[in-house]
Amino acid sequence: MTPFRHGRSIAALTLLAFYCACSGGGSGGSTGPKPVASVSVGSSTTTSVFIGADITLNAAAFDASGGPVAGQTFTWSSSNPLVATVSSTGLVTGVAGGVATISAAVGSVKGQTTVSVSASPTQLLCSSVTPLALNVGEVHQLSGLERSSLCVNGGAGTEYALIAFNTSLDTTTTASPVSLVATNTGFTVNAPNPVLIDAGPHNAPRIVPRDVEFETRLRATERRELNPMFGAARDWYANRSRAIARPRGFSAITGLGTTPAIGSPVSLNGNGNSACSNVQPHGATIVAVSNNAIVAVDTLAPPNGFTTADYQNFAATFDTLVFPLDTLNFGAPTDIDNNGRVLLFFSQLVNQLSPAGASSYVGGFTFSRDLFPLVNTGNLAACAGSNMGEMFYLPVVDAAQLYNGFFKSKDTVTAQIFTTIVHEFQHLINGGRHLYVNKTSTRLEESWLDESQAMLAQELLYYRVSGFAPKQKLTWPAISTGANANGTQLGIVKSYLVQGLGALNSYLLFPETSTPYNNTENLQTLGAGWQFLRYLLDQSPGTSATYTRAIDNGVVTGFANLENVFALAPSGLTALYQSWAIAQYVDGTGLPAAAAYSNPSWNFRSVLPNALNLQAYPLKVRQIATGIPASFALRGGAAAYLRFRVSAGLTGQITPANNNPASTAVGYFLVRTF
Repeated sequence: MTPFRHGRSIAALTLLAFYCACSGGGSGGSTGPKPVASVSVGSSTTTSVFIGADITLNAAAFDASGGPVAGQTFTWSSSNPLVATVSSTGLVTGVAGGVATISAAVGSVKGQTTVSVSASPTQLLCSSVTPLALNVGEVHQLSGLERSSLCVNGGAGTEYALIAFNTSLDTTTTASPVSLVATNTGFTVNAPNPVLIDAGPHNAPRIVPRDVEFETRLRATERRELNPMFGAARDWYANRSRAIARPRGFSAITGLGTTPAIGSPVSLNGNGNSACSNVQPHGATIVAVSNNAIVAVDTLAPPNGFTTADYQNFAATFDTLVFPLDTLNFGAPTDIDNNGRVLLFFSQLVNQLSPAGASSYVGGFTFSRDLFPLVNTGNLAACAGSNMGEMFYLPVVDAAQLYNGFFKSKDTVTAQIFTTIVHEFQHLINGGRHLYVNKTSTRLEESWLDESQAMLAQELLYYRVSGFAPKQKLTWPAISTGANANGTQLGIVKSYLVQGLGALNSYLLFPETSTPYNNTENLQTLGAGWQFLRYLLDQSPGTSATYTRAIDNGVVTGFANLENVFALAPSGLTALYQSWAIAQYVDGTGLPAAAAYSNPSWNFRSVLPNALNLQAYPLKVRQIATGIPASFALRGGAAAYLRFRVSAGLTGQITPANNNPASTAVGYFLVRTF
């Protein structure tokens, strides 16, 4: 045992000696790192960089004896940020030709290196080409070498907007990245600026948006569960005399007479989340019947709501306003229940779809499942949840706010009821005609186009009530002053127009990530889809109703439907989307641009900010100036807007960062604005 103890003693003495040496040997020594005496800065590759490109510099700290001092945080700086900038991690970006000293410091101890910045071979092209010189208002599409090196003549001082648009019709794949750098460009100082014309009162209400997520889920459910049932359902419609079996206690619309008596009971499936399963029968009572409408009210609706006279007025207004408007513009609805009418079902079930505290509301809906038969009969498609008739689901007055605070008064419900009905009636017509009337159609319309038509229906209702019409280039003074038999023009704007403008505002705030043809809809899609369809109609010859009826009567869907209706090749439709994207910026500015870059029906720069009490026209615009690169990603159908100035005597240049051009699907358009 003695040798073992002896070994331990030797090891202990050795460790003790090592510890004493490292700590300085005295009782007052420190065990922490030595102070930083010097800093070195360098790169493992190069200290030269092209304009718009990046290199990474490394920094290291050392003590007085040259030993490394780990764990230091460096403060980076550039002696000339107009030549090269540096990030907090040592990433150096070339901005303009020249030399800059890049430093890294720990406290007062600094190290540095020199970085030279030069133009790449591509960027030197401006010395060998004739720079572009456009007239004010001229639009030029970039092609060839211009896409990798855009050279612009400054003249006596010129300003431009560069518009990038992703022409891809696929919105589901990864967005196309775009990164641009500029030399000899600066910030714009001239118009076009947002147009705010204070020619009338504002007092715009706070806009509470519709719950678009609910609508998205509903339309996705329709297409997922109902599209496979198309052929069989059409066969049934041609032989409607067959007897229909219904689940016990579930009468559906077909249980009513052709002209039901006031007070008649009916049981309706109120499930707004499932198409054909989980039937939830709810008792209702018929309270009004008109030429085109039947009004039923849920027997469990809260008290102190609409009166019988109110419901009769809804039916009458549907007859005189909504029914003729939508049937003129979209076609006649089907009549699978053989009563010649549409059922308006007012139920607290709709109120319950918006939980207390929600930031958006469900104002009502139509469900294509109600156009399907209830049971399989031979080649007959079955949907056990169908109410077997044309109908809408609408909210009731909730005076006690049992469900939420959205519909606590009659005025609140009434203010939005007809924009909801006119919107949902288009869906009903569209679904019925694709299902039963268009004999070779094999599916419901794509959600984005169906919603574009429904948003257009809301705009058409505004025209009908206000007395205005499309292609009148309406401005805020025109629509905010005066009155007609339906009330003040400002009140009509609030009741019928602000919801659509609110959706458009959402799109303009995010044009780089939003698209008019996105099946996973949001407010941006609703706003962009409506505006593009209005643009397309206004740019086409003939009456708008001819086209909108043809869309609802389409035997194909989506882009193919638009190409058929407007007699367009795919490239022609793409060109129209591009022109529409340019119009977002150019229209309403006073620039002498071609008619293809205008919205004949609206001056949105005037109407939208005033109607919504905004401080400016909300279109997102970037500045791209020397030293300020622009990087973003564009989805299919999305656009980016970049402004820049070229001073007198200079040639401005814009190139892809790191000489890495964007996808060929991204088109670039240069507009001279000053």
